[in-house]
Amino acid sequence: MTIAPQGVLRHQTVALGLETELVQTPFFADGYVTAQAVLSGNDIVAFDGPPGTGKTTCARYVAQNANRPCVVVTMPGQPRPLDLLRYTHLALTGAQHVGTRVQMQDDLLRLFAAWGGVLIVDELQNTKANALQELVWLYEESDHAFGLGIVGTGVLEAAGKHPQLHSRIMGEVTFGPLRGTELIDAVQRLDARLAATNVRLLAQHNEAACAGFLRRWVQTVRWLNRFDVTGAVTADDFAQIRRKLPRRLAENNS
Repeated sequence: MTIAPQGVLRHQTVALGLETELVQTPFFADGYVTAQAVLSGNDIVAFDGPPGTGKTTCARYVAQNANRPCVVVTMPGQPRPLDLLRYTHLALTGAQHVGTRVQMQDDLLRLFAAWGGVLIVDELQNTKANALQELVWLYEESDHAFGLGIVGTGVLEAAGKHPQLHSRIMGEVTFGPLRGTELIDAVQRLDARLAATNVRLLAQHNEAACAGFLRRWVQTVRWLNRFDVTGAVTADDFAQIRRKLPRRLAENNS
């Protein structure tokens, strides 16, 4: 069993996929610096916070800029019992594992011992208790041979139900909606058209549709692209976009 070429891993699993400029918010900067410090010693870092606040983007940026091998595994909403092991094995080797749980654990243990990289598990909160136990077992049995990042909305609460994992988290950053000047600065750096737009209009659109969530602002930029807006955004442009976006974002994410 061999590790897949790192170039393939980066192409397949570590892509930011952004249609906008990468905006380094205070949460993003804190997350990146914290992850660099924690992962440098093969410890465990956690990113928590509501959807749409930049957790996954930051985690993938950490992976993309790691000075050693790094893979990102994303868990589905309702994972099967062995999915964490399966997806991790696939990310490391590029091949599906067809053996038993014990065989998969043993193979992963050998791979991690030789790999020396960073494993980031996104949406870890979706996994069951047995998967968290398997993850901690691999981390401990390999003698901390890899750095570990866990990411997701409610991931700290999920880890808290498994003290063996929670007690090993060395650093955490909780992302959140942006407010005030931090919000305006981030929005203006997101796109040149927003930078040229009246600040009052930005604040109004945020209050009506975005609630400080970067994802909604990214979707706003994507609608600007669809509507072929080329200059500063007008009140009519924003109104047209708001008719397309789902309403009551703040309530849905509370």
